[in-house]
Amino acid sequence: MTRCLCVLGLWFAAVTAQAASAQVVFEAPGIITSAGQSSDVAIVKVMLNTQLKLGLEYKPLAQAADLAGMKTLVVSVGASTKGLGAAGLDMDKEMARTTALVKAAKAAGIRILVMHTGGEARRGKTSNDLIQIVAPEADYIVVVAAGNKDKLFNTLAAARNVPVAEVARMADAGSAVKAVFKQ
Repeated sequence: MTRCLCVLGLWFAAVTAQAASAQVVFEAPGIITSAGQSSDVAIVKVMLNTQLKLGLEYKPLAQAADLAGMKTLVVSVGASTKGLGAAGLDMDKEMARTTALVKAAKAAGIRILVMHTGGEARRGKTSNDLIQIVAPEADYIVVVAAGNKDKLFNTLAAARNVPVAEVARMADAGSAVKAVFKQ
């Protein structure tokens, strides 16, 4: 009986996630950027533009002005001190850029898709600070399960009933995006 209830619970969770994601629709034109300057943004670009052929612009250091004419903002979140240094940024500058970008997207009615594909390795205080900026403003979140063990994404998304697609592996993130992206 317990096993049956557990399976039923998993089925219900999957159906609920699918129903929630069915209400969220993203479309081109769009732009892919980074919050934290980790190399994960390059992987997201390949996944969305090469595999899914979405044709989104790619600007890891996107600014509010880059949002003109866009309908979707994809934010790959995960901090890298090496990536920040290479971009000539420190954490304060990156947090300010990310905050301004998210505010501009919301003001312009641009949908925000947040992706965290770096798993547990891309979590920690610096990443968490950026996650707390973008996740509450997202319209949909795709996260690799290993990077959401503490359910931070779910907690932040709950305030606005934002759907969170938790995938087992980075390779599965593309399917979660394809389910909500109108082509």
